[in-house]
Amino acid sequence: MKKMQHAKKVYITATAAFLTLSLALASIASAAGAITLTPTTQAPGGSVTVDGTGFGATKNVAIGFGAEVNGSNTDMNYTGTGTGPYSGRVSYWPIKPGSFVLYSDTTAGGGIVSTYTDNGDGTTIWSYDGSPMGTINYTTGEWSRSSTVDVSGIATNYSATYTRYQYNVTPAAGVTTLASGAFSASITVPAAVADGSYAVTAVDTAGNKATGFLIVDHLIPEGLTVGVMMLLSAIAVIVGTRYFRKPKIKSYTPV
Repeated sequence: MKKMQHAKKVYITATAAFLTLSLALASIASAAGAITLTPTTQAPGGSVTVDGTGFGATKNVAIGFGAEVNGSNTDMNYTGTGTGPYSGRVSYWPIKPGSFVLYSDTTAGGGIVSTYTDNGDGTTIWSYDGSPMGTINYTTGEWSRSSTVDVSGIATNYSATYTRYQYNVTPAAGVTTLASGAFSASITVPAAVADGSYAVTAVDTAGNKATGFLIVDHLIPEGLTVGVMMLLSAIAVIVGTRYFRKPKIKSYTPV
């Protein structure tokens, strides 16, 4: 009997610990960034407001439109001396956090090929010793890398692979989150897209990312503002409610 009670106690304790861990994991998951789009349907060339929450405090944000696309660059221009940092830039951004890999080839001068692999938080890990020796800015495509030896006299070929998005719709003025991690920005739907559903993805320099979906519809009148669309939607609801309201039937007493 005592053994059964002990086993039951262990089981309850283990269950409680599992529930505590599950709640903790759920809390972590709920802390992820999120965005809302207003309106959720827009014509090509139209304006959409992107409101974000749960991003890093006072971080730069970039916004991509459309599907994920494989990107790559070879023989990139770079600057730097000594042990670094050496820096350059890829051709497309924003970059999906966790997807970037920089290749540093110094074999022309008797060196090695090293990789700097995206850690998902804006830093890259050096293949030589596993230390964080580089950076990648997801919002601008700028990268950097350092070394433990002076490589300024060795010709280096830099190449990179990464995941980007079909269009970069980040406002020209830039987007920066508040201390709360929130932001609001207006984007323009690319004029060349066909009707359909498209992902809108916001990323910040710390690797926080969130995606929403926009319906593109050419039938929406060009130049229709968000405010007018919301007003028309409200009017449509009122009219529809009145139209479908059950009519009152007045009874008559025959004479």
